[in-house]
Amino acid sequence: MKTSDTLKWGIRGIRQRKLRAALTILGIMVGTAAVIALVSQTDGIQVSIVAEINKLGPTSIIVRPSSITTTLTDSDVNRILQMPNVDYVVPVIMSNIRVYGAGTSKSYTLVGVDPAQFQIILEGVTFEEGRMYQQVSYSEMVVGCNVRYPQDLTVPLVNVGQSATVGIGFVNPIKKQMNVVGAFEQYGSSSLVSVDDSVFVSIKSATTLLGQTGYTTLFVKASSPDTVESVVRNIRATYGTSITYFTVKQITQIVSSIISQLTILLGAIAAISLLVAGLGIMNIMFVSVIERTKEIGVLKALGFKRRNILGIFLSEATIMGVVGGVLGIALGTVLSYIIPIVLTSAYSVSTGTSTQMAGQYSGVGGMGSFLTYAPIIRPEIVLLVLVFGISVSLLAGFYPATRASKMDPVVALRHE
Repeated sequence: MKTSDTLKWGIRGIRQRKLRAALTILGIMVGTAAVIALVSQTDGIQVSIVAEINKLGPTSIIVRPSSITTTLTDSDVNRILQMPNVDYVVPVIMSNIRVYGAGTSKSYTLVGVDPAQFQIILEGVTFEEGRMYQQVSYSEMVVGCNVRYPQDLTVPLVNVGQSATVGIGFVNPIKKQMNVVGAFEQYGSSSLVSVDDSVFVSIKSATTLLGQTGYTTLFVKASSPDTVESVVRNIRATYGTSITYFTVKQITQIVSSIISQLTILLGAIAAISLLVAGLGIMNIMFVSVIERTKEIGVLKALGFKRRNILGIFLSEATIMGVVGGVLGIALGTVLSYIIPIVLTSAYSVSTGTSTQMAGQYSGVGGMGSFLTYAPIIRPEIVLLVLVFGISVSLLAGFYPATRASKMDPVVALRHE
């Protein structure tokens, strides 16, 4: 019996039971689509996060106090700056700030940094309008794009060239008028701060607004990627457990490890649906064997051999696996690009709702921008899922097909 004839018999069997076959194919399709869609999201998120982290550069080290009640001082800046292989130490002050405007108020991150050192910690930030604040200024600020144009407002929250009211504190916030001298283009996030959701001021202005003299973060630049570890060792030897530190390499490794584990977990969960679909195929094949017992007897009486009967039933299972897998790949690809859009839209709605609910409070924490990413569909994952789906179909159909091929033609012909 030719392979083409075997396939024709398999297609004939599927056509005779269209609804049952369609439901089985649907199970394979959903399982395949789920694996591709979920894995493509985690791969895309990982690449996006690592790219954001790498904006800091491979020689960057972030140093912070271990306790939130303590800060770093100018003496710490000078001490680290005098260590071997250290090129820069940029002190940064970070806190929460509430910005008032357009009949509402929103919470963002306040970042105090010397304007001359701004590009050291945030390379590539460009202005949409205006200029950088002055180092000696106590009342100038520059805002990120989401501060100027919040996603849930149809008008700007603040305008460049005009004054804006800001508030510091959780209860009975201290309000102050600040001049908005500039606004940044959309930048995205880094492992240090979300530029788009931040208000930037000079160190002098930040200390005045917050009423503190210390720094919350020191941004350290080593002379080269090869010297980062030696700088970290010197910092650790000097400060012990009184500070925490992060290198770009460490952050990247942690993020990659977490997302890789998440990818495996989500992929395994989605693969379970493929196994369930395999059970569906086994069920439909058993029912098909019982319903076609007399037909099997006739085929054997006409000279069909065991391998021919086995091939017919296995071809049915294979066809359902291939069709379900191919349709699942198509559906998974479409879902891969729809999911980020849905997540972004849902985040925008929740951000607007949360901001309205938090309007009666002040300084309750900034709303970070949603991570934008592009899904990554890897060919090897697509091939693996397709092969897995077909394999599940074959394995699920093998036992019923074997049972059909072993039927006694005399007994089968007597079956009613």
